[in-house]
Amino acid sequence: MKKNNRKPKSKKTPKKKVMNSGDAASVSAFESAGGGGQKTGKTARAVQKASKPAKTGEGGGASNLFKTVGLFLRQAKVELKKVKWPTRKELIASTVVVIVLTILVSFYLGLIDLGLIKIIKHVIG
Repeated sequence: MKKNNRKPKSKKTPKKKVMNSGDAASVSAFESAGGGGQKTGKTARAVQKASKPAKTGEGGGASNLFKTVGLFLRQAKVELKKVKWPTRKELIASTVVVIVLTILVSFYLGLIDLGLIKIIKHVIG
């Protein structure tokens, strides 16, 4: 019977990456942009996103406007369905509260105004 002389499997440690001059430039650009964070001894790679080609203003101006307006109206309809609309009783109660408070504040400000007018007339003579 053969004896198994293999060592138990262990997790492989990642190999260290050797930086070339191109990597150093991208790492320094990445770190200067605020992506470097703390230095851990590991190399960081800057990922460049592919830019989309610029859209030209040719054609479809009016149809693009209609699409945008249509999208807005659909989204507005969805949002209005989420609103909790008040019942008739709640609506009347809150309307009465607003009217009463408006009347009270107007009387208060009217009294202050009359008092200030009398003070100014008394001072001026």
